[in-house]
Amino acid sequence: MFTGFGGTDRPENSIDDSRRPFQIYLLGTREEIQTTINQLQVVRFCERIRWSPPIPVLGSDWKYISMMERDQSR
Repeated sequence: MFTGFGGTDRPENSIDDSRRPFQIYLLGTREEIQTTINQLQVVRFCERIRWSPPIPVLGSDWKYISMMERDQSR
């Protein structure tokens, strides 16, 4: 169970680790992110629709980030 930091007691609303989604982030140019998302779909890792649209990273004129969540049970 994930209980957070700062205590040994489990809160009533703790989440079972196996139920928390697994998150993956891609960081790169818009083209690199799209190419990687396409490759991950080809190898059946996840569908393209599961990824967030690439958004610009603040303070950079070329970096973008995209995020995907999926169940850990896969």
